Amino acid sequence: MNSLKGQLVIATPQLDTPIFSRSVILMLDHGEDGAMGVILNHPMNVVVTDLSGRIFDEEFVWDKTLCLGGPVTGPLLVLHTIEEMADQQVIPGVYCTMEATKVQELISRKSEPSLVIANYSGWGPDQLESEFETDSWLTLPAQIAHIFREADDKELWKAVVSEVNTQKLSEFLGLRELPADPTVN
Repeated sequence: MNSLKGQLVIATPQLDTPIFSRSVILMLDHGEDGAMGVILNHPMNVVVTDLSGRIFDEEFVWDKTLCLGGPVTGPLLVLHTIEEMADQQVIPGVYCTMEATKVQELISRKSEPSLVIANYSGWGPDQLESEFETDSWLTLPAQIAHIFREADDKELWKAVVSEVNTQKLSEFLGLRELPADPTVN
């Protein structure tokens, strides 16, 4: 399987594991050693202000909601658009930062657009591939608009599933191979 880094991995309706049900995951890494991604559409009932005593020495106020990136405990991370603060590029124009001092700097800047994410989703070698064999997941190339949505997080799953369905129907019907002028058909 080709690397899924920079792709959205979308839970199919059959996947009923509570944390992954209707999840849209942005893949940060995928290779022979396993895979890592973050759920984009699971906001928590916590805002950055609630963390101010834990990650900042002084009080800090930012009413930005934290997202739950998955079931695996890990560092606080930020998805953002500031290249010089990046630990890695996820897709063109979108970066991920996990290094603690950079995360603190991004949060203190109240950088937007951004997502502040606790934890992540992880898979061991060949685990994600075997889940694809059981039709647990769909894929779609990630776009900036998917990651930094203005709309309700619950609507992201419906929107990307609709995009996947449109793409599959278009491929099935051969719409990409139709001539620009149908009279030449």
